[in-house]
Amino acid sequence: TEVADLNTARKGLGGSGTSTAALAIAGNTGSVSALNESWNGSSWTEAGDLNTGRQGLGATGTTTASLAFAGESPAGDVAITELFNGSSWTEVGDLNQAGYLRGSAGISTASLVFGGSPGPGSTAFFALTESWNGSAWTEVSDLNTARTSGGSSGNYTAALFFGGQTPPNSDSAKTESWDGTAWTEVSDLSTAQ
Repeated sequence: TEVADLNTARKGLGGSGTSTAALAIAGNTGSVSALNESWNGSSWTEAGDLNTGRQGLGATGTTTASLAFAGESPAGDVAITELFNGSSWTEVGDLNQAGYLRGSAGISTASLVFGGSPGPGSTAFFALTESWNGSAWTEVSDLNTARTSGGSSGNYTAALFFGGQTPPNSDSAKTESWDGTAWTEVSDLSTAQ
């Protein structure tokens, strides 16, 4: 059922939370934006904006404890990680690899970021996976297939990365499962997308 719309239309935004309490973070409104809106289950309200506007970013967490990381800023791809406390964002430990349209899973104190690319139009996709422990990112086991723009779900110890694009910008049906240590390819999507 369609419910209350965002206050500001945009694309390439990050999102975190649940169906009753969520954040719509940054994106592109015609130009790169730092805008952050909070959903209370019935309407959107502008909350504290990011310090660095970007699009194609990743996000994990809740409306009172979220991470926003990576993406493309007006200056190019960034490795910036910001932490939201329910009212404002603070920059914390940055990713080891800047990137765009990376997959993510987890919460603000235990997250994963994986895949991605150096920016729009690039065909140099990442297999890189990084793990967040609440204060710093560490590289862990890479994806089996480098790709960008895929769907992702799960948490720090059990995640999925599915679909997306593989070089040179071909749609993918690949699905990989994270067990807390390594990625394993599992049953592919029925349709590459």
